[in-house]
Amino acid sequence: MTWSFLLIGFALAVFMGAALVSLLASLKPEWAPRRRQLAAASILPIITAIATLLGIWFVSTAEHGQGQTMEDLAIAGVATLGGGFTALALIGGLIGAALAGRRHR
Repeated sequence: MTWSFLLIGFALAVFMGAALVSLLASLKPEWAPRRRQLAAASILPIITAIATLLGIWFVSTAEHGQGQTMEDLAIAGVATLGGGFTALALIGGLIGAALAGRRHR
């Protein structure tokens, strides 16, 4: 995996956090700015965590001819990458939501 995946993932998380806080500012103006920022920043990590869990479920239920150690290795790899991208999405979403939220106060 190259660094470009991490940079693109971070940039998309920042953009999505900024876009969602702007959308929530128009949809839910009665919410406090901090609540809008946290809600906007948490959507992408939730989606990423669900996709990670679905990937783990797919690997564990798939019919494969390899031994048990390969299945454990694949599950550990999916969990590690999914957890890393979930954390990256949370950090990027918080940064994007904080930057865009400053305009909407």
